[in-house]
Amino acid sequence: MNTKIAKSTIVLLLLSVLVNAQTPIVITGTKFTYPVISKWIAEYTKENPQVQILLVNKNTDIKKIDISVVAHQPTIVDVADKQTIPVNKYALLPVAGQSNTYLKKLKGHGLDKKELDKLFFDESIFEDSKEKTKSPVNVYARESHSCSAIAFASFFGRQANELRGKKIAGDDIFLLSSVKNDSIGITFNNLSYLYDINTRKLKDGLAILPLADLSKDQNASLNNIDGVISTLESEKVETIPVQEINFVVSKTIENTEVLKFISWVLNNGQQFNHQFGFLNLDKDVQSSEILKLSEILLTASK
Repeated sequence: MNTKIAKSTIVLLLLSVLVNAQTPIVITGTKFTYPVISKWIAEYTKENPQVQILLVNKNTDIKKIDISVVAHQPTIVDVADKQTIPVNKYALLPVAGQSNTYLKKLKGHGLDKKELDKLFFDESIFEDSKEKTKSPVNVYARESHSCSAIAFASFFGRQANELRGKKIAGDDIFLLSSVKNDSIGITFNNLSYLYDINTRKLKDGLAILPLADLSKDQNASLNNIDGVISTLESEKVETIPVQEINFVVSKTIENTEVLKFISWVLNNGQQFNHQFGFLNLDKDVQSSEILKLSEILLTASK
């Protein structure tokens, strides 16, 4: 009897080792998406403890990346021999320091898309009847290869290298300290960096530039992240860029656990988007992607 128990124990241990030795899913990409992706991973692995998912920095020395996170419209280079799957969306708002003198000069005047385009992209703006005046603001932006710069510029029909002003390296979060320290500084940033996700309020020392196509109440609601999300999920706002976030994966995925995780994100992970300042996918896009993944999983299981 003891021998049988011992053999059974050995078998169970071997099975456990085999399960735990399963190749992990490796994810990397745009850093500001990491909080919501970390939440997806935590919730998914609660339900599937046998699956290991690693969320790593871009410069991590890991050769095989299963999922790359891209927060701009993927280019031909991004999708070479790959496929893209949208998983949620994010918005970019124009922002300044609370004591910004240009903001005070606006006196509640809402900026339209053309005015925003001039502020962020034109060296000489605001033409008088006889002469051009110098820009009343200093622009801060990320480098032209960053996702936020590409997405913001694309919204205005521009290239990221057309963004004027000072380019900030490192991370989008550093843009906020730059405008706080410049009395005429402006930038743009995503909701997860602009707002405290616990209090749901705009972070101290910041002010969102007033926008022309929002009502007085909607402009006031820009001080609360849930108000912004509610507005953007119910209507298209001409002055606010909204961009899908994509998982970029191989066209031929050998590890079906990758597909199962992405399918879970589309079916179950959307409920965590708002908590971290992200928007849910449009229902038709979500349904289409779920159907596509279901067909791929069905084929892979045969």
